[in-house]
Amino acid sequence: MTTPDASSSVPPHVSQTPETLAVPNPAPEANPATAPGLSDRERKALADYHKEQRKVKGSFAASTWAALIVGFLLLILLIIFILQNQQKAVMNFFSWTVEFPAGIAFLIFAIAGALIMALVGGWRMLELRRQVKKHAQAQR
Repeated sequence: MTTPDASSSVPPHVSQTPETLAVPNPAPEANPATAPGLSDRERKALADYHKEQRKVKGSFAASTWAALIVGFLLLILLIIFILQNQQKAVMNFFSWTVEFPAGIAFLIFAIAGALIMALVGGWRMLELRRQVKKHAQAQR
């Protein structure tokens, strides 16, 4: 908060932050929707435009919070699934034999599948990136 000097026309009790200094309050006569010479159709279009501009748009933080909440709910469902599937299951892979609770085994296999899918997707992205670089160099 800055203190106004003697030459300022702002009263001393009004805060002068950068936000209030940069965006002055518009005068009522500056509203283009009430300007003379506009047809009713133009006024309505302008009013709709201003209404659309005043709407609050979603943000990255809001979508991140929504994704976190959905992920947390899925985690709760996964924990319930694992707790309800505690019977032992024998897993054989080549010569290895392991005994796990069924829910844990399903979780391990799901994680392994997700990692394989991520590796294949990452490999594809690297290939596409190389192709784009080659194409950009050929265009020069």
